[in-house]
Amino acid sequence: MNRRPMVTLALEWFLNPDHLPLVVAKDRGFFREEGVDLSILLPTVPEESLELVARGKADFAVGEQTNLIKARDQGLSLISIGPLLAHTVVCLMYLKEGPITHLEDLRHRRVGWPGLEIDLPILGTMLEAAGLSHDDIELVDVGFALTDALLSGKADAVFGAFVNYEQVEAEQRGVRVEFVSPTQYDVPDFYQLVVMTSDRMIRRYPEVVRRFARAFARGLALAHDRPEESLSLYLRANAIGDPTLSSKTFNATRPFYPRTLHQEASRWKAVRDWLYARKVIKRRMPIGSLYTNTFVPLPKR
Repeated sequence: MNRRPMVTLALEWFLNPDHLPLVVAKDRGFFREEGVDLSILLPTVPEESLELVARGKADFAVGEQTNLIKARDQGLSLISIGPLLAHTVVCLMYLKEGPITHLEDLRHRRVGWPGLEIDLPILGTMLEAAGLSHDDIELVDVGFALTDALLSGKADAVFGAFVNYEQVEAEQRGVRVEFVSPTQYDVPDFYQLVVMTSDRMIRRYPEVVRRFARAFARGLALAHDRPEESLSLYLRANAIGDPTLSSKTFNATRPFYPRTLHQEASRWKAVRDWLYARKVIKRRMPIGSLYTNTFVPLPKR
């Protein structure tokens, strides 16, 4: 049996309730019980987690499904072992009582975004529906600070916000916002976040991956079945976070946690084909190279 005393998980964003199932699985001892000693790495820039796994600097990563497909097209051997957020939560967000009421109002406006290239074709599809293009707006890279950019006036709207986090954060700060989902504009519903590893990790340490997946699945189950305990564990692990915001965003996020690590081929195909049609990727790589259900834990009898 292949063994490793320590594995690392790189997050794609600052620690928030999106990651709660993984955090509580660690804090509750599920990883240790499965024979895995887990260390969680926080990012300095959004989505650097994929590069860390590809370079062998981390064993697992959280990242967006769209980014994984793009990375695979660029030759990085990354593969998803299960979803963390099962549906699209990314959105365009703007002030309810601000200058924007329709997508058409984005013309000549500043749109904040986290600087992720993968966001551009998604935003572009929405702009095209309003008869606009990227040339009609001013993109402002605001990094992680999407809500601050909108509320401070640095941006008239922001794209890359999550309905389960930035929307909740803005409303907690007393500001009413509107959001528009890309799924309203023929962008396929995607696994917003997945947990991935490398082909090399699966080839060399399949039992470690299996143990990791079991602990991950147990964290998801705890988040669904024992939400109060899960939130308490998360708040203890993230002592610097705002407990009120964390509680509200957890309640908004919980419906998006999957019940199983099983992934649907049809959903991977839809997102791959859409990215190809948008010329984000150069080839339609085999669906089986993007994800695996090999490590989905069997249900208990």
